[in-house]
Amino acid sequence: MQITIDTPYVTPNEFARRAGLSERSVRHKIEQGVILVREKSAGEKGTVFINMIHLAIEAAEQAERVRDKNIASTR
Repeated sequence: MQITIDTPYVTPNEFARRAGLSERSVRHKIEQGVILVREKSAGEKGTVFINMIHLAIEAAEQAERVRDKNIASTR
């Protein structure tokens, strides 16, 4: 399996555009901890960045679990 990522981080606005979601929905998922963001230092303010590497790893792990489950069910 090969996954290509064009950038390690994107803004919630860009993620929403790519995922076909509203920015409000993306920010809600960030607040819930469903989408991992780059950590900031204590008191640091600025743009929120979504960790695309983490999402790619999560997707690859999910794909492997599904594949292994499908292989086991055909035996």
